[in-house]
Amino acid sequence: MGTQRLDLPCSFTRKEAAMVSLSLERPAESRGSCSFRPRPVTISSSAIIAQTASWESRREIGRELWNRKRSFKKFHQCGSFEDPDIDRAKKKRTNSSGEGDYNDEKKPSFLAGQFQAGTSGCPNIKSGSSTSGCPNIKSDSSSSSDTHGLSPNLSEDSSHNEEGNPSGEVSGFESSVKRTKTEHEGLELMSFLIECAQAISSSNHTAANFYLARLGDMSSPTGTSIQRLVAYFTEALAFRAAKKWQHIFSIAPPRELTEMNDNDEAVALRILNNVTPIIRFIHFTLNERLLTAFEGKERIHIIDFDIKQGLQWPSLLHSLASMPNPPTHVRVTGIGESKQELQDTGTRLAGLAQALRLPFEFHSVVDRIEDVRLWMLHVKENECVAVNCVLQLHRALYAKNHIVLMAMLGLIRSTNPSIVLMAETEAEHNELRWEKRFANALKYYSAVFDLLDYSFTGDSASRIKIEEMFARKIRNLVAYEGVERIERHERFDQWRGMMEDGGFRCVGFNEREIIQSKLLLKMYNCENYSVDKEGGDGFGLTLKWMDQSLYTVSAWAPMEIGGSSSALQPG
Repeated sequence: MGTQRLDLPCSFTRKEAAMVSLSLERPAESRGSCSFRPRPVTISSSAIIAQTASWESRREIGRELWNRKRSFKKFHQCGSFEDPDIDRAKKKRTNSSGEGDYNDEKKPSFLAGQFQAGTSGCPNIKSGSSTSGCPNIKSDSSSSSDTHGLSPNLSEDSSHNEEGNPSGEVSGFESSVKRTKTEHEGLELMSFLIECAQAISSSNHTAANFYLARLGDMSSPTGTSIQRLVAYFTEALAFRAAKKWQHIFSIAPPRELTEMNDNDEAVALRILNNVTPIIRFIHFTLNERLLTAFEGKERIHIIDFDIKQGLQWPSLLHSLASMPNPPTHVRVTGIGESKQELQDTGTRLAGLAQALRLPFEFHSVVDRIEDVRLWMLHVKENECVAVNCVLQLHRALYAKNHIVLMAMLGLIRSTNPSIVLMAETEAEHNELRWEKRFANALKYYSAVFDLLDYSFTGDSASRIKIEEMFARKIRNLVAYEGVERIERHERFDQWRGMMEDGGFRCVGFNEREIIQSKLLLKMYNCENYSVDKEGGDGFGLTLKWMDQSLYTVSAWAPMEIGGSSSALQPG
């Protein structure tokens, strides 16, 4: 059997808008069959998933996802089904800092995952039937004697509206028709995505090839929220198919998809920090807990296990400097793999501390987290040590029996910390069964793409940067296994058990800190965000978008000293 090409032609480079082929066996060429389409009427991807539940509840791959349906009432409350222009005017919040700095790039770097559509024996697809080697498309999906008829012609719909209504105004009836059409297309996309995942799970490479071709043609990283979500999940499934059937398929993705660019992620985090409460919720809530632990301490030492740009610490330095009795010395140890980034972060923080007249010292440790040793951290006597672990510990769950995580927790305990701060994605993305992991990821990231749709306009380059950052996470947890899979998120109750096994107890948050975190959300004028308690009386605080949990923050202390410091108690 010869090797079959997986043509993935929907990649835009950052410097030019020409579409290029990513096939190993073809030169770069323009492809007209995979164009990026204008953004049609907005329909929430979470709402689409809720409707798709009724279609796919019989399927094992979607069972965990579809059992928890979402009411459409919530989406009416936030305006998701109104006319897009009116809806945007109502709900958009002007944020020049988030949009003005990064709009120089208008095209995404994207691998759409469009395979060869010309599958042998599949010229005619009939409802509820199955031909030899062909996927079985149920009666819920559109059927046609022409496989290309399965793809919605969004560009024609858009041009028709422009000709018939040059003023841009849409009547109530036309808007309703558009919403119905877009909703149907979203349901069809989700159905195809699930069929594709099931084909990969059941080792049906012919059906997987067919569905990837259809999904690559129908989805778009610049379309509706559901089209964007499906586009990146299609990309992840394409990678998994190529890894699963290396003797059948070949794939040659661009380097920017396989090698994470630290600068791109740093930019994406800065934008996310400007337009959503996600980063601020994590940093602000944890800093409030730190201030409680640091009360009355003269020498404090913060060990940050992945400091990156140090976005968390300027506000803390301001708070420390404004204390009635500020500390006499502040040390920050930043751990990271980029020496230049650590140097830049240290310089910025030192400059700020000097302006605040706060005695400050920055120490950098250039190494992987799992290779850090106690002697590298320069822990000294008479220091109040705080260890900060934001979105990092899940990367240590790849080894059996959690031996890598236990080693990291042992290192943290050896610093004799007064408090350990933790933030993690609140999701079950570490399931051994790939089908369940895929379903959980689809549900989680549908909410993420919904909130991004709320925060940005459709053609925003800043939005694309953030979505590409999340796309890398989707690709990792869907396409990879073993040590290559680092996106291994767990829920708080699982983390609580692992932390207790490592010798830590949860010390939680006091009522003032909980109230402060809730007040932070009011800055964003959006009722879809909320903060809930996890694991009992404020042991953990979870940021939610509607009914979907996003991130949980928590505070811990070594068991043997947990009762010796009143600063550790949440009350």
